[in-house]
Amino acid sequence: MMAKNTALTLMIVALFCLARPTPGIAGCGCEKLPPEPGAVIPNAAFRGLPVTFYHNSFQAGQTWDVVFQNGSQTRTVTASVVSKRDITDASGSTFAPQLVVTVPNIAVGPTTIQASSGSDSFTVPSSSFTVIARPVQISEQEMEYDVANYATGVGSDRTLYISIGGLDDVCKAMAFEVSIEDYPLRVSDIAIINSQGFYIDALGLPSADIFFVEPGDDDDSDIVHYLRHEFEQYCANHQPGQARVVDPADPNWHLHGSSAHVDYSTLIFAITGHLEGGGAPVPGAVSLELEIETTLGDGTEDWEEEQEEEDVDDDD
Repeated sequence: MMAKNTALTLMIVALFCLARPTPGIAGCGCEKLPPEPGAVIPNAAFRGLPVTFYHNSFQAGQTWDVVFQNGSQTRTVTASVVSKRDITDASGSTFAPQLVVTVPNIAVGPTTIQASSGSDSFTVPSSSFTVIARPVQISEQEMEYDVANYATGVGSDRTLYISIGGLDDVCKAMAFEVSIEDYPLRVSDIAIINSQGFYIDALGLPSADIFFVEPGDDDDSDIVHYLRHEFEQYCANHQPGQARVVDPADPNWHLHGSSAHVDYSTLIFAITGHLEGGGAPVPGAVSLELEIETTLGDGTEDWEEEQEEEDVDDDD
């Protein structure tokens, strides 16, 4: 899983793209990879975000208690198992019993999850799940965001998580520039997932021209640049009555047909690297001073052209 080994994730995504040279969504020139099978999806989530559990003991209608534990802090959520389409199968033909719960108000950082129902139980170790900060909300305009005390989680593998939201209302092309003040992180790898666990992009893939890192100064982090092409057709296709309207009973899928819906409203950046002078981010909670600058494209940028293929073969 991504939070365990970002480098392995990048290799898998790259090989997948090379093996499937089909027109598709910008990022690697192929269809978006569905979430990898796992006990919980996604494996990094903020408070208030639904996460989905899979286990071979699940039966539709069962009630389970799910206990999130971070240090001495525990929160319990109770939910019932439902049978619905499996998001890890892009064909939409597989139904599986699933338990969907909302991440409770608990401290950020590596978090253990214990689930039980009668004599059945399972545990998701803290090495496989991280609670992160809620997204910084972005609007469709050129802005500079100075986010003080952005308290987010660092995974047990020392992956730092930053999330950006509000992009469901951003249809124009937009360039993002993200850095961290007084936190000299030297970035080695980045993978982006969405709130469903789909892989959106990764540093080092063929999309490197729309995703790159600029060295920072001695005191601040490197500067991450992400160039997001326009989503005008995507936004239009998802309006009521259009071809890609989302199924209200299961927002992971489109109402018409069996294609999965990839939600671009929230991006989660999983960043690995080392701090100036050695060492890496310490697992647990970290408070950051984020600087985010957004710039709208004017239609002339080369990186916007990738959207044309997505509009033709819009399988999300």
